[in-house]
Amino acid sequence: MSAPQPGPETWSAPAPYGSSSPAPGPRRSPLAVVAFVAGTATVLVGAVFTLALPFVLSSSGYAPSSVGVLQLVNGILTGVLALVATVTGAVALVRRLPGTALASAGTALGAAALLGVALGLAQGALYQVL
Repeated sequence: MSAPQPGPETWSAPAPYGSSSPAPGPRRSPLAVVAFVAGTATVLVGAVFTLALPFVLSSSGYAPSSVGVLQLVNGILTGVLALVATVTGAVALVRRLPGTALASAGTALGAAALLGVALGLAQGALYQVL
């Protein structure tokens, strides 16, 4: 009678000297990374548009139409990026995927940007009413 041989799932040969070991599985979920990148992009887009506003105002002679176009582009771009960050981050958190810190940060940044867009729309509506 011979001793039972270990199966491939219980034993594997060590890697030869000088070769790299197999890479471990993914440490972060792609959804968490997308949420964080989109959330960070919302902040950067807001900063760029905020810094661009004085240049647009000085070059256009304070024309309200140019300011309106700039704010419209800012609102649409920020809203889309904020939705992407909030939805992908929430999905990653609900599924309990790896990278919860990135997903949480992306969700928080996206939700804050969505709140800012909603408040900006409410402010515009108040200007129309008053």
